[in-house]
Formats: sequence, C-alpha cells, structure tokens
Amino acid sequence: MRIFFVLDIKSGVVVAAKRGEREKYLPIHQESEVVDSSNPLDVVRKIKPRYLYSADLDRIEKIGTNERILSNLTSLVDEMIADCGFREPEELRNLPYKPVVGTETFDITELEGGCYVSLDFRGEFLDASGKFGDWRSAVEYLNTMDLEALIVLPIHSVGTMRPEFGLVERVLEISENPVMLGGGVSGKEDLEILKDMGCDGVLVATAVHRKKIPLYLIRRGKI
Repeated sequence: MRIFFVLDIKSGVVVAAKRGEREKYLPIHQESEVVDSSNPLDVVRKIKPRYLYSADLDRIEKIGTNERILSNLTSLVDEMIADCGFREPEELRNLPYKPVVGTETFDITELEGGCYVSLDFRGEFLDASGKFGDWRSAVEYLNTMDLEALIVLPIHSVGTMRPEFGLVERVLEISENPVMLGGGVSGKEDLEILKDMGCDGVLVATAVHRKKIPLYLIRRGKI
C-alpha cells in the first residue's frame, strides 16, 4: 500500500487542515512536531516523502493559485498528485503532476478516466455534477472508467485522527478501481488495518506531524 504525504497549500504556505474548516487553518509550523517552517519546499525537503499529494486550497475555493509552487515540488518526489479544484476537462491536460479530480468541484460525467478521483464528503456526499443521488451511484458510474485510483475523502475527518473505516470498506465492496483513503489516519496501526482491508494507498499528514507515523515509512512510501 502506497503512502502519500499531504501538503495543503493556502496563500503560498503549508497549513494544518482540520475538518475542512479552511478559514481556520494555521501555518503548519505552528502545529507540527517535525517541521519548523511552513514553506512548501522546506517541508518537503525536511520530510523527504516518496509520494506527495498536494491540495491547492486557493484554486479549490477560486480565490487564487499556487501553481508555481506545485510545479517546483514535482522534482522533489517520485510522484506527485494534486487536487487544484479542477472544474473543466481541459484543465487536466499537460500538467507536471497527476491530477486529482474532486467531486466537490468537478462534474465527473465529463471525465474520460486516466486520473485520480476524490470522492468528497463533508458530512454528506459532495457532487458538483448534481447527477448522482448518492456516492454509491457515483462509484458505480466511475467503474466504467480506468482510474489511477478512487480516493475516499471525508473532509470532515481530516486532521481528527479518526478514520472512517466503515465508509472506505463500503467503497471497496463496490469499486472496480483501486481505492485510497484520505483523512483521519491516526498512526501506523491504521495503516496496517487499511492495508489488510485492501486499500491501494493512503493520504497522511497530521499523524506524521504528531510523530505517530515514522518518517522512514513516508520516505519508503509503502507499507
């Protein structure tokens, strides 16, 4: 199972995400026990992850962009994937990283596959398309595509260190694409549970910054 270290970037700095309350996010150096800078390049050079997931919160909220930072980050890791609040199919072309398309912002019926899809929840399923009655029908629709992976992302669980194992287990039962979990992972034991469940990957940040997941695992990128 692959382990992706997460960078949530807002106004050019890495922030500590929690429960999707984006207006309350603090610079990561104020929360972390591992890094003393919130500069994205400094954080990645310190952590040295093999795999990186970046979220451009400014683009997701349509208030700016951190594109130059994201481009610079790609050379520091083996693979970077990024959610930049994509809304149109043409935005997914000619990128220096692999795009993550979030159901919060993108009409997934416009997809052709070949990317990561983030199945977003904020209490309830977030469906920018307005075409699915629930997440199950969205997953069944996505089964018709060849995706890099489907990321189960309960935004309300991010930073809480309380993963929604039940939700990801239900998605695993339905999805014909690889499944990853983002949000709530509390430590190495959770990684083992997700691996045994059959997850292809996991997104982690808070547990790393609180020293609940050792850096050697982040640098190896697998468990």
